[in-house]
Amino acid sequence: MSTWSARRARALALESESPHAAEILRCYADVLGVQERTAAQVPVREWLATVQSSDVGATALSLGRLPLGEVVPRFAGFLVAMEAIGTEVMRAEASRMAASGDAEQRLALEAALAVGSDDEVAPFHARAFIEAVATTLAGRVLPAVASEDPAATTCHVCGAPPLVATLRDASGALGAGGLVCSRCGTERRVRRLTCVFCGESDSTRLRIHSAESVPHVRIDECESCRRYIKTVDLRRRGDAVPIVEDLATPELDLWARDQGLSKGRANLFGM
Repeated sequence: MSTWSARRARALALESESPHAAEILRCYADVLGVQERTAAQVPVREWLATVQSSDVGATALSLGRLPLGEVVPRFAGFLVAMEAIGTEVMRAEASRMAASGDAEQRLALEAALAVGSDDEVAPFHARAFIEAVATTLAGRVLPAVASEDPAATTCHVCGAPPLVATLRDASGALGAGGLVCSRCGTERRVRRLTCVFCGESDSTRLRIHSAESVPHVRIDECESCRRYIKTVDLRRRGDAVPIVEDLATPELDLWARDQGLSKGRANLFGM
């Protein structure tokens, strides 16, 4: 099963389990279909030759080197496909951007490619398109990627911040911690009991919050920087797909915001 098919299957399966998030999940399942078609059309060999990095200490991919002259027309096609997807507002924005011309489309892509840019700056459609491209390219370089630094706070493949954390039993490590990239979806190992945003390691300042309704998803709060990340415990739910679980639990985000916490990186739908 492809990355996109696995995410779509999980999103549809969660509709009945998470009725409060059903609309988002249905919309996301449709977006995934367009992303999958986009991913299948990425000229992997040509673009990898441009963005793959061999510099010591650099990320495996330097996506800022993507040939935007070639990328923009593909993004325009993505926007046309998205005119039939999502809410009325989403469809209208896709139509507006499709008709806006190369200059605005290029700016939107540049915002989505800027590492660490605010989610409000990167338009939804540009971020969804770049996610499809980045995930496809990352899948081709992973076997050659050197071991990641477990103390790093950004993705060793594309340099973007993490979206969601994971817990899983790995070879030689029970309850190993991981981070899933917000752009290319790569999962990497990470040190546990450390804030992934500010590096705080004082256990008295790192708090965990959970809800009985979703026992396999929790909030990890750092009292030092007042940010949080969701952690998906794959030991509890082996069928969980971390990126989808994040979308399916908006109630945890709402609770965290009520506590004055900020999410380290918002998901595709701005939560």
